[in-house]
Amino acid sequence: MNGLVLIGGRSTRMGADKSLLCYHQKPQWQHTKTLLEDCCERVYVCGRAEQYLVDFENNWLLDSYATGPLGGILTAFEHDATRPWLVMACDMPFVTHETLTFLQQHRDPTRTATAFQNPITHLPEPLLTIWEPAAFALLKQAHDTGRKSPMYLLKQADVQLLSCPQPRWLQSLNSPEEVRALWEEGKP
Repeated sequence: MNGLVLIGGRSTRMGADKSLLCYHQKPQWQHTKTLLEDCCERVYVCGRAEQYLVDFENNWLLDSYATGPLGGILTAFEHDATRPWLVMACDMPFVTHETLTFLQQHRDPTRTATAFQNPITHLPEPLLTIWEPAAFALLKQAHDTGRKSPMYLLKQADVQLLSCPQPRWLQSLNSPEEVRALWEEGKP
């Protein structure tokens, strides 16, 4: 299984590149990559050209679609369509080794994807999902027909949907106010 760290968002609400914020003594892209390295054979970072850092070394994938998360996932499958991809957005600081282990232990490779059900929205969480090789054609078709949301695909596809034992795992931080509230709580 390959791992993919999505950093391509524009971070407009945050006002700063979310992949460079430090919640765990290092930039979030690096923390996320390290988590994925413990459970994936190879881990890549995918983003826009202006986000490239020499630290990415040979693990960089330039998002060739620039259409949000769907474009990053498609870019990954174009790089290697033979393996499943464990995809994680860089703005989810509460994901732990336990989170990824749970996701992998409950993976169903006969399905299009294995995803957590967000306990708040009751929708599949596309940005912490294992996408199987069979998903590539569906992702491409969705993109080509103007559907740019990976969540749309998860709602339509044959997905192993998991109840999330720790709702905090799926929390992303998108604004300075959310980060301030986090530090006031004394977390992560």
